[in-house]
Amino acid sequence: MNNKYFLVLLIISLFSINQVSYGAIINSQKEAGYISLNASKVKEVSPNIARVSFAVENTAINAQTASSENNKISNQIITALKQVTKEDTDVIKTNNFSIRPVYTTNKNGTREIKNYIAVNSITVETKDTSKISLLIDTAISNGANSTNGLSYSFENDNSLCMELYPELIKEIKNEALKIAQASGETLDGIRRINASCNIDSVVSNGRFYANSFAAMDSKVEESVPSTPVEAGKAKVRVYIDADFYVK
Repeated sequence: MNNKYFLVLLIISLFSINQVSYGAIINSQKEAGYISLNASKVKEVSPNIARVSFAVENTAINAQTASSENNKISNQIITALKQVTKEDTDVIKTNNFSIRPVYTTNKNGTREIKNYIAVNSITVETKDTSKISLLIDTAISNGANSTNGLSYSFENDNSLCMELYPELIKEIKNEALKIAQASGETLDGIRRINASCNIDSVVSNGRFYANSFAAMDSKVEESVPSTPVEAGKAKVRVYIDADFYVK
């Protein structure tokens, strides 16, 4: 092959390669501009589920008697609670039953068992939050010593978030459109969107103790006012962080 002809072909080939590379740079797509916004929305809601636990505690000279007496009181409370709850929507259960010895030290310095304490816990979950006062009064008047805890929550709490998401997305999109129009642009779709939701827990740490006279004497019991309980409201907070393309 003629050396001069080969050199010409080589120069043409190199020129072609450079042209292809240069064309790729020229045709690269420029990233579209976008607007970033974040916003939150808060709504107060009333809980629709209430849970309350009652303690049944008693003392006896031996473990068997302590257990038997505790079982009798617990069954009495459960029977009474069933009369003021709905079987198809409310739940009553017992948990955390325990028996422990109480020790004393005699004159010789030796430890010995003085008696036994039996403790049982009865929990009620109801969808009628207005019944809490009635449940507490019913349990205490039938032998419960105290409530161990009172809390409120929501059934299908995800629906609370889903109610607020569309409202907030519409609001943040309108804000993005105003900003775009002020810049002589308009929106051209969503680049990125993140959403989250948080619901405050509603917990009452109050403890209600039985009045021994009211619990044992029906005449006194009639004059005892209902236990005041207020569920209050919780806040549902939704957050949205979004990028909107502009053109």
